[in-house]
Formats: sequence, C-alpha cells, structure tokens
Amino acid sequence: MHFVLFRGMEKKEQSVVIIGAGGAGFIAALTASLNGASVVVLEKNKRPGIKIRISGGGKCNVTHEGTPDEILAAFSPYQRRFLKPALFRFPGEAIIQLLADEGVPTFARENGRVFPVSGRADDVVDALLRILKRRGVEVRTNAGVHGILSDASCVSGVAVDGASLAARAVLVATGGVSYRKTGTTGDGFAWARAVGHTIVPLMPALAPIGVAPPLPPSWRGIALRNGTLFIVEGTRHVKRCTGDLLFTHEGISGPAALDCSHAAAACGNASVVWDFLPGMDAAEVDALLQKRIVKERGRIIQTLLFDLLPNRIVPDLLSMIGVPPETRGYVLSASQRKSIVRMLKHWTIGNVSSVNIDRGEVTAGGIALSEVDRHTMQSKIIRGLYFAGEILDVDGPIGGYNLQAAFSTGAVAGDHLGHHVELP
Repeated sequence: MHFVLFRGMEKKEQSVVIIGAGGAGFIAALTASLNGASVVVLEKNKRPGIKIRISGGGKCNVTHEGTPDEILAAFSPYQRRFLKPALFRFPGEAIIQLLADEGVPTFARENGRVFPVSGRADDVVDALLRILKRRGVEVRTNAGVHGILSDASCVSGVAVDGASLAARAVLVATGGVSYRKTGTTGDGFAWARAVGHTIVPLMPALAPIGVAPPLPPSWRGIALRNGTLFIVEGTRHVKRCTGDLLFTHEGISGPAALDCSHAAAACGNASVVWDFLPGMDAAEVDALLQKRIVKERGRIIQTLLFDLLPNRIVPDLLSMIGVPPETRGYVLSASQRKSIVRMLKHWTIGNVSSVNIDRGEVTAGGIALSEVDRHTMQSKIIRGLYFAGEILDVDGPIGGYNLQAAFSTGAVAGDHLGHHVELP
C-alpha cells in the first residue's frame, strides 16, 4: 500500500526555517521541501536526531502498528481530536514506507511496537538525513537559536548565533524538557510564551517513579511480568497500567511505571499498588493457593509461591506481611493465607517520592492545543509561526505513539510551510 506522502512539486521563492532536528523537524523539512520551499533546519547539538538515536534503548521504537484510529485511541480525548487530521495525513504506515524505500526495513513486535530490523536507531536518523540531503535541505548543527523574530502579528525570522535569519515561515520543533542532555532544554516554550502563547504546565511523562520507603537493594534489576500498576490517591484509583515493572535503585521503572508516571506526578500524595495476577480475582487466587497447599501441604509457603513470583523477592514479601517464609503449608493459618492473597492482588509498593521530569522519555504539557490550528499546525496568534512534535501539549503512552505524533504533526506543518506565501 502506498501513500501520497507529499503534495505539490512547484518551486516557490520562499524561505522556511525549522528549529530542531528531531522527528517532527525531519518530516516537516522533507514535506516542505517537496512542496517547493527552500528549507534550513537549525539544530543546537553537534549531531542531529540525538533523542531519536537514544530512543527505545538505542533501537528506536519508530511507531506503533495499527490504523490511525487505533493509534489515536491511545491519547486523551482532547489530544485525539487535535491529532486526528495529522494521523490521517501521515499514518504509521507512511513512516514505515518511507524508511523501507530508503533501505531501512522495520518489523512489529507482538505488542505492536515497530522497530528497524537492524535494531539500530542510528539507521533511522541516517536514512532521514540522506533523504533531506538529496532534497537540498540544509541541516545546520551547533546552531544556537536565541529567539523568534516577529511583529505584532507575523513572524519574520529567527535570531541565531548573534545574527538575524529572515524567513517567511518558522517551525518550532524543539521538543520538551526531558533528557536535557539531549538538548531539550525548553527553549521553544520561552519563545512561544514571549509571543503570547499559553504553556500548559510541564510535567514528567514516561519517567521512572521514585518510591519511599526505599525498596531492598537486592531487588534492583528484578522484573515483574504482566501485572497491573495502580496510582492510588486516598481511596481513589487515579490510573492503572498493565505491563511489566522493573525495580531500580530509586524505585520502579518499566512499561507499567512509565505509563503511570504522569498521573503519579500530578497527584499530591499518592501510593503505587501492584496486582501480580490481574487475570484473576481474589477468590480465584485464594482457591489457587488453597489447591497448592492441599496438594503439597508439606512444602514451605515460600516455595509454593515460586511459580507465581520472582524467587528473590518472595522471602522479603512474606516477611513484610508477617508470614514467616519457612511456614509449612499444613500449618498456614486462614488469616495468613488471606494476607498472602491480599498481597498478591493489592501489594502497596510504597509512596510516590519523586517523578523526575529530566528522566522522562517525553514531556507532558506544552503549547496549548487551542492556540494551534490542528489542520496546519500554525499558531493562531502569530502568522507564519508553526509548532510540531513534543513542544505541543500532547503525550501518549510508551510504544511509539509519541514519535508517530511528532512525525504526523511535522508532516502537516511541512505541507503548509511549503505553501506559506500569503503573508502581509
């Protein structure tokens, strides 16, 4: 299946500046150039695409398998409405096709996450750079942008390295504020605020969660598989995420924790609770435990749980709930058994002590979507100024959704950057 990736080929005398050589900036530059614009991409880092290069542990989760509607379903309702034109304009299949045509085939894992077959994020960045080079797009690295130039209603260029660079249209695709060492230091938010845009408060998303009191050091590196994590504030379950969990030096990470981290950060006083067996209710877990005890009544309870839990954490967990790990099945009391069932279904890992925004894979919050035209990505405040990617108030779950949103919003912005000639 092939997509009409780019519209129009007529060359126009115009200048487009794109700030940020990431997913949104790359696709916007390509689309704008193929729509006739003369494009320069300004990147403050020594190398373009740094955040893509480290994404997915260096393997790059390019997108998520599925239709545009299936991908949109992963976002909140108001984000879904904003992203819908972009996802249908440039769906996941479009970036897959683009990379395949450039010699970088991809594959989808069982969970729908799409990666390059090579397992190298660098291959994705290098492929996009090759395409841009063929199109004559200039990518300037070590380019320090200091601000957006505009009058009361219209953009006129950017201030870069102590000089002014005139432009008929400017796209800001500078990302958020997570992983600041990659260059995402929030510059774009300051520029947007300076010209009148509202910035929805920035919060961590897809970030590890710190837990107090500290977990046993011996647990570090242990993974819990296919459970459900709850963020609980008082008696209210604020968020639930099913997947794997990983114990770290500061608390918890892994897909379930990352997907719950935004909710954890937004709560004033929350705890994290884990369900080891989400496919069973408490009565079913109790029946399973009783069956095991009857069948192997002479075994100690610790070994009876080895098939359900990582062996290294079982003695500690039993001790935490007051059940001696060496207790034989035939002497286990009903109250002790009930305590084990409660632990298996509703184990309070601890209180949320921190969610570090700099450790997040993406930033929640950003430029208010009500101030950006979802059909063009142009500012509703300053003509000729566009936004795409993570700088927008868009954040999806782990699994390639956020990079796809960057590609898609970049494509829409590029379409209109390339035809932006009606400035006063």
